Amino acid sequence: MRGILSVLMIAAAAASASAQSMKMALDPTSTIRVDGTSNVHDWHATSSQITATIQMTPPISDSKVESVTLSLPVTSLKSGKGGLDKNLYKALKADQNPTIIFVMKTYNATPEGDAYQAVITGLLTVNGVEKEVTAEATMTSDGKGGLKAVGTAAMKMTDFGVKPVTALLGTIRTGDAITVKFDLAGVAAQAIAQLPRE
Repeated sequence: MRGILSVLMIAAAAASASAQSMKMALDPTSTIRVDGTSNVHDWHATSSQITATIQMTPPISDSKVESVTLSLPVTSLKSGKGGLDKNLYKALKADQNPTIIFVMKTYNATPEGDAYQAVITGLLTVNGVEKEVTAEATMTSDGKGGLKAVGTAAMKMTDFGVKPVTALLGTIRTGDAITVKFDLAGVAAQAIAQLPRE
């Protein structure tokens, strides 16, 4: 457990040993992708406009990750098909609930070679509805103060009060089950804020 905490600590990149909390921007290559099905063909929508906040406690030599929050604008999800995007935003009520938010509750990680296999639980808010979800991820360090986390989480749109998307007068209907895939990379130099101790 201490090993994975150390890896996350490196990703968060404390600017000094006295840092209590910091906010970091993810590398622009980071993405969150939603994969779904329909009665015609599979579909996906991807966002790279992700904000990550990591709370840490000093000292750096034995830092603990207190919390992790990820958020993204609903309208940043793009499928490459304007009609699908429009229907997706409508189904997610983007005008009323413009942001998707994930807040980590727990994680359990075990070493496997040069990586860690992690099971992460947290609260996901979509369409103004908050539900607990579970994700599985592979986490690796790049050896330069950076962290990469790649994983998936399965869920249903109706769990969040979202009706499956329809198009062409209902002749095209998406399935209820979706898979969220994340590929997140953080770099030490990207710590952009530091807060003093309370």
